[in-house]
Amino acid sequence: MRALRATLPLDNITINTVAPAATLTGLIPPELAKPIIAMGLPTSSADFVGLAVAYSAVALETRQVELYGKDPDTATVECKGRWNGRTILTLGDRYTELEQAISDLRPQWFGVDNATLTRMQQKATDFR
Repeated sequence: MRALRATLPLDNITINTVAPAATLTGLIPPELAKPIIAMGLPTSSADFVGLAVAYSAVALETRQVELYGKDPDTATVECKGRWNGRTILTLGDRYTELEQAISDLRPQWFGVDNATLTRMQQKATDFR
């Protein structure tokens, strides 16, 4: 998803992901779900996860997740449009969008030099 979020919008396509935590479905063996439920930990229903999928298809954003490649460093990430390049974590009865925080905090967790060098690599290989 991260590799495609900068190029797919050129063809009017968006890409998002849903990352479900423990979700009660027929695919999860009861012995796996049992300790989670016994400890009172959150679980999601398949319907709840499905709503996240639907939301990611129709949601609007006021800013893009991050600049990429040859996007000028002075460009703004402020924009209006369809959600693109985002991830919704479903955990219990809670939705959390992850990509914005990951992007905003990248220099802190990845290191300033690593973030700078990665941006330079993106610029060198951005063929949009």
